[in-house]
Amino acid sequence: MALNPIVIAGCGPGARACVTGEARAAIENAEVVIGVARLLELFPETDAVKVSISGHRAAAIAAIEEHRTQRMVVLVTGDPGLASLAAPIVAHFGLASCRILPGISSVQVAFARLGLEWEQVRILSAHAECPQCDIELLRRERALAFLSGGPDAQRWIAALAAELGADWEATVAQDLTLPGERIFPASPTELANLPQPLRAVIVLRRMEKP
Repeated sequence: MALNPIVIAGCGPGARACVTGEARAAIENAEVVIGVARLLELFPETDAVKVSISGHRAAAIAAIEEHRTQRMVVLVTGDPGLASLAAPIVAHFGLASCRILPGISSVQVAFARLGLEWEQVRILSAHAECPQCDIELLRRERALAFLSGGPDAQRWIAALAAELGADWEATVAQDLTLPGERIFPASPTELANLPQPLRAVIVLRRMEKP
């Protein structure tokens, strides 16, 4: 029996308005929708069975295996191509078994809010753990964008900001597209002490010399 593709849909940074029409159409056609609770809440109108998962790769893969014979959509935050559950799902089931629907990344939104281009930006994820980076290589970049994680990652980003020096500035883009959205500058000390949990993109950029 031919199996339906595993549709992996990017749901953007958080607001329902940022979900693409392609993703909405896939969800309307689904028998099962799998995702973390806050993403499932974006689609109260669906008649599909909603399967809430923790967001860990093992939980996602187990839920997909359980419903593999049904038409399903797996919801992921942001864009599936950036620090997403999509990668382990594709690695486990194979690309031929998946259909990936791109979404709006929080990095895109952050740079749009700041009025900056981002094609030359180094993007690093600190969701699960602190990335291993060479500080001297990072100094050569024009800007860095961090997908923030827990307290340890927050302190690591703050320490990096301090080590980069006074000619770099930090901006926090928090809860993007949501009612509590905030965009504000922060010193290394302020970065280290931001309250958790923090859903934010932290942008470090080298200030232009006059």
